[in-house]
Amino acid sequence: MITIKDKKDAIIKIKELGLNHFPVDIFSVTDKKGIKKFFDKYKAEEYVLRNPNRTKAKFYFVKNYEEAEKLLPKFKTEVTVVVSYRPYKEDIVLMGDIKISRNYGAGTVDLTARSDSEATHRNIYEEPEYNLHASLDEDRVWKINGFDKIARYISDHELYDVIVEFGVYDCKLGINKENVVISEIRTGY
Repeated sequence: MITIKDKKDAIIKIKELGLNHFPVDIFSVTDKKGIKKFFDKYKAEEYVLRNPNRTKAKFYFVKNYEEAEKLLPKFKTEVTVVVSYRPYKEDIVLMGDIKISRNYGAGTVDLTARSDSEATHRNIYEEPEYNLHASLDEDRVWKINGFDKIARYISDHELYDVIVEFGVYDCKLGINKENVVISEIRTGY
C-alpha cells in the first residue's frame, strides 16, 4: 500500500511510480543555479512557485526565471517550481480529486470534480460540478466525461485507496505525454 507523509513525499512518490505529471521540483531558495536549470530544461508559457510544506499556501505565477528569482525571498527555506497547467485550461475534460477503493464487489469511488475551463484544484471544493460517493457499478459515474480515463489510469497504476488530484485533458501533456496528468497523491496528511 502507498503511504504519503506530506506534499514533498507526494512529489517524490509521483516520480518514483512514473506517473504522468507536469514538470516539478523542490529547491532550496538559495539554489538559484538549480532553479535556473529547471527553467532552461522545461520551457513553458507559465510556471508556479509555491511552498512545498503547506497545503493551501500562497502561490505565484511567473513567466520566466527572472520573475521567479525576484519572488524567492517570499519563501523561507524551500520552493516548489512546477510548469503551470493554466495555458491548457481550454483542454480540460475533467479536473478534480478521486479515490477509488476496492472492496468486496465492484468497489467505490469518491469524486469531487469539474469539467469547465475555470476548474482548479482549489475551486473544485467550493463549486463542484460532481461531488459523489458511489459504487463503481453505477452508470452515473461512467457517464461523466473523462471518468473512464482516470479510472483506467488508477487501475493501471494500482492507485487504489489513494486520493489522486488529477486533470484529464483532450490533448497529451506532461512528462509522459498522456491525457491524464497527476498533480498530487495523498493518503491522509
